[in-house]
Amino acid sequence: QRMRRVCLLPCKYYIFSTRKSPFSTTRLKMTDGDQAKFSRDRSTRIIQALEVSHDFPREKLKTGTGSGVKTVLVACGSFNPPTYMHVRMFEQARDEARRRGLDVVGAFLSPVTDAYKKKGLESYEHRLAMCRSIVASSDWINVDPWEGRQPEYQTTLVVLEHFKKCVNAGLAAGEDPIQIRMVCGADLLATMNLPGVWAPEDIQDIVSRHGIFCIERATADADLAIIENPTLSKYKDNIHLVKQRIPNEISSTAVRHSIARGFSIKYLTTDEIIAYVEQHRLYGYDE
Repeated sequence: QRMRRVCLLPCKYYIFSTRKSPFSTTRLKMTDGDQAKFSRDRSTRIIQALEVSHDFPREKLKTGTGSGVKTVLVACGSFNPPTYMHVRMFEQARDEARRRGLDVVGAFLSPVTDAYKKKGLESYEHRLAMCRSIVASSDWINVDPWEGRQPEYQTTLVVLEHFKKCVNAGLAAGEDPIQIRMVCGADLLATMNLPGVWAPEDIQDIVSRHGIFCIERATADADLAIIENPTLSKYKDNIHLVKQRIPNEISSTAVRHSIARGFSIKYLTTDEIIAYVEQHRLYGYDE
């Protein structure tokens, strides 16, 4: 009961780049040299002791089964709009995590800030409302508004570090930390090979400190993306490829295009989100 009361307190903390990773090398493969490099780089590059006062949504986090490393899954993205694929990938990633002996205690969508300035990006408030709607029926998938409320764009690494701080806030002394694992599609993994899209040191720290569950997509070859990237190849044991036993290629881009052309999007996302789009005339609905 004492632990539960502590966890419900608002999460207020500093994100310091020099904090040592709590994960042992038996869980994620990271050498002492890698750890030292992380400390040096993050102290000057990630953020300047960013202070955050934030009511972290803990209500769907589970206590765990008592077996396996406790793990929280996180997906960063535009969710413009969220679709069944976005929540379905968490279910698939959890199945794979359990197969590997991990104890998944929660999952989060983290919609990007408006400062991302992507063409066609609807306002954060609309996307947040739709994300909350699509996870309403889940007892373990939630939405964290922190990233979207930042005045400046936050890199994926910073967001993952934010989750690590909040999820582990209030742990009892000696209690093993909860791991944060990124969930993404193979198409996003492939962008790690595009010049100028990702900072090389961010890629290294994501795969070495956190790890990835990558959902296969017909539009991208995850195996090839790993082979072509020396850092991904080095930490390939921390990248778990998840085969879609029931293929699902729904994409937000296709949904937006369908809306703009007046085509039905029924069964691509929830009825509540369809009604929301119509009510607020999003994605060229009027046209």
